[in-house]
Amino acid sequence: MRNGQIIIGYENSHFIDFVIDSKYRWIRHVLLIAAIIGIHFLPNNAPAEVDEKMKVWNLLVKCISIIILLALFYINHYVLIPVFMLRSKFLAYGGTLFAFYTIIFLSMLILESQELRFIKKPDQSLLDGKDFVILIILFTIFIAAVSSVKLFKIWIINLIRFKEFENNTLLSQLEQLKSQINPHYLFNTLNNINFLIYENPKLASKVLLKLSDILRNQLYLSKGDTIELAKEIEVLQNIIFLEEIRRDKFSVNFEVDLSVEEINIPPFLFIPFIENVVKHGAHQAMHGGLHVQINFNVVNEQLCFSCVNAKKKKVSVKEYGGLGLSNIRKRLDIIYANRYNLAIDDGEDVFKVFLSIPIEGSYEYRAVKH
Repeated sequence: MRNGQIIIGYENSHFIDFVIDSKYRWIRHVLLIAAIIGIHFLPNNAPAEVDEKMKVWNLLVKCISIIILLALFYINHYVLIPVFMLRSKFLAYGGTLFAFYTIIFLSMLILESQELRFIKKPDQSLLDGKDFVILIILFTIFIAAVSSVKLFKIWIINLIRFKEFENNTLLSQLEQLKSQINPHYLFNTLNNINFLIYENPKLASKVLLKLSDILRNQLYLSKGDTIELAKEIEVLQNIIFLEEIRRDKFSVNFEVDLSVEEINIPPFLFIPFIENVVKHGAHQAMHGGLHVQINFNVVNEQLCFSCVNAKKKKVSVKEYGGLGLSNIRKRLDIIYANRYNLAIDDGEDVFKVFLSIPIEGSYEYRAVKH
């Protein structure tokens, strides 16, 4: 259960480990039995019995009381809680306990009728309704105490299972989204190469070789939980290089702060942005002759990415982003929750994307993964 404790954030709790781990079960039961026996044999101020028969009877009463409490514990622990309480049959649970209390009290009355008093009252009077109420209260306190431990154990185990299921679900979604991103990029690039095959077969061959390098990097780098940003940037630059080969005029300003290159990020987080630049924004230049402006830097412990490019005036955000940007937003929600900022500015002829993620986010990604 140690991995389960890590999942719910109690990896250093020896108490939780003791309560839920099956290897400590026998110790828990031994401690319970010892506690019940110890309570019955605690020293008291009552006068010592002189009659040997009464001494034997008193010892027998204590043994019977121990057996009753242990029987109540195990019946409640392994039968009543699983059958009634965990199925929300609270009335049946309470009624069954009341039936047990009644049977125990009736047994005491039968013993008392045979002049074998199970409980000696100070005034030597017989058992009555008040004693039955006191018996119910005492047994209920005992049952509530031992049941709370059982229910706490069940709650912790269910919480661990829920967290494991939640993490497995997130992992499954991440893997699906990553697998969607790679084919999406391949589709866009092959679509571009299709035009080059007829116009310039030699150039198409060079582009295919470069594409082979990109896909090789994707194949190996996508297997890890995180990659260095420098490797991601290398892939982005290769994609830009393919576009530069295909076009006579394609001006890109790619600025990277050297301090960001060793930062770890989820694999291929920025590729869909560059894919869409190539698909929609590389056909015309902005003011100043630039087609694309890309920037990576660090501001206030945040990795900041910005991409500005010209676009066709009739292209909407939905059409421009397509499947790639939709998947990126889903991945960001899973990995960073509400700790990222993705802003898209759809101008009349310029499309701007700004993304900031926490630098320590890569650690969160590894925590989800494991």
